[in-house]
Amino acid sequence: MLKDQALTYSRIRNRSTHNTKLNDAIFDLQRIKTFPGYIFLLPLFHDDNISDAQRLKILKMVSVFMLRRHICEYRTGELDEIFSKLINKLEGDNIIEQVRLALIDDTPLDNEFKLKFEKATYKGNVNRAKYVLEQFEYDKMGSTGELKINSGSDVHLEHIIPQTITTKKSKREFGDWEEYLGSEAKLLHKEYVDTIGNYTLLGQKLNIVASNNPFSDKLKEYAKSSIKITQEIVENYNDFKFNDLKQRSKELADYAPKIWKL
Repeated sequence: MLKDQALTYSRIRNRSTHNTKLNDAIFDLQRIKTFPGYIFLLPLFHDDNISDAQRLKILKMVSVFMLRRHICEYRTGELDEIFSKLINKLEGDNIIEQVRLALIDDTPLDNEFKLKFEKATYKGNVNRAKYVLEQFEYDKMGSTGELKINSGSDVHLEHIIPQTITTKKSKREFGDWEEYLGSEAKLLHKEYVDTIGNYTLLGQKLNIVASNNPFSDKLKEYAKSSIKITQEIVENYNDFKFNDLKQRSKELADYAPKIWKL
């Protein structure tokens, strides 16, 4: 029994189940940072009475739950108790609805989620930021799960306004972003550079070329991308300064509850 549970745990941790879609859903949870959830994932995967289709729906609900809580900065200390109680919902005829109703009680509401999403910083959380942008992309693609963005080294997280705007090298080689952004550039850059409105996804080669280049040059590389959220930057922006960044963050935040919903 213990050996079987250890094997199940290993398959979860290593995303090596027999089902590719389940492995992808586990990867999403790992990028969000759902480590307390393993106490719940073990019985979810160990119970042979639960189908893969049920597991997939439940994993996606846990992703919604955890992403909303992380964005709204809810206490992680509560999660062990929440997930322990959730195990009891894996019995009966309608476990999906039972899990959904149990999660709702501890899930941030739409208005709070939107407000926090607009301001949330992803500094140090590149994988979570990539996950978030991928979900927007899938929605724009109308993906039903058949198409997958390559989440490995081929697709990079791109800062539209560069991470560094003040070095002598950036001025000498790429143009003066600090001057372009205005008098409060340093202060505002620190506040907004790692918020969602300043991110997009870009293929590795395009990302290397775009780098710290002026926005007009970045647009030329974005135009070569097949990623819709990146194409939209080309379509919607001739300039990209902090007001544009904040407006894009707000637009993404307004739409976020429609993607992350239980």
